[in-house]
Amino acid sequence: MAPTPLPRQKHARLAGSDSLFTQVTQSLAIAIVSGDLPVGALVPNEEGPAGGAGTSRTAYREAMRYLAGKGLIEARPRSGTRVAPQANWHLLDPDVLRWSLSARPNESFIRDLFELRMMIEPGCARLAALRRSQQQLEEIRQAIAGMRSEIPYSEGNMRHDLAFHEAIFRASGNAAVSALVGVVSTTLLWSLRVQMGKKPEDFQESLNDHVRILGAIERQDGEGAATLTRIIVADALRATLASLGPDSRGHAVN
Repeated sequence: MAPTPLPRQKHARLAGSDSLFTQVTQSLAIAIVSGDLPVGALVPNEEGPAGGAGTSRTAYREAMRYLAGKGLIEARPRSGTRVAPQANWHLLDPDVLRWSLSARPNESFIRDLFELRMMIEPGCARLAALRRSQQQLEEIRQAIAGMRSEIPYSEGNMRHDLAFHEAIFRASGNAAVSALVGVVSTTLLWSLRVQMGKKPEDFQESLNDHVRILGAIERQDGEGAATLTRIIVADALRATLASLGPDSRGHAVN
């Protein structure tokens, strides 16, 4: 059976890298998570649509090993390398998550991610309020200052927003919880980028909520920090779905 064709035009190269390995890996990965290469389909070889004549065998083999490590593909005896069942995919791996968000995620998947955030982040904020050091508290303050200093919804502003959430994870003092920061960071950055067209007054409301969380952490008010975090996660879900519109089509995330 011939490999399933892989549409070239839908799959952009990974931002910030021009390596053949990166191009082939992303092209194949997004084809898989988007369903262009369905479960059980043969994966194109190095001369197929994923790479073309310019793809080296070494880059292709490295990409295949990488995708196998993420659970996206599997080698089957006498039937070649095929797309693995979705149950095998490492969905919370930051790379797999980023590819999934780049591949037109539906509303159900988006809600699943925010439901996960709702389970993780309020508890993390509660721990941060109770355990944070003065240095960790200062990191959270600096992130807020950075958000204020940048143009709303600009790349710089979003990076400071990301730093705010990551600082709270570190301040929780829980290594197991902190290990989940990649999931939250990837989802958060993608969510912020799809909201880039919002009005400055919308940003001010969000900034005020972040400042309130900082205040709760400063006072070591764990329950207050948790409650306020639940509010911003719920607001972020509503804003994300509204920005995507009825089709819930995704945007690339770096």
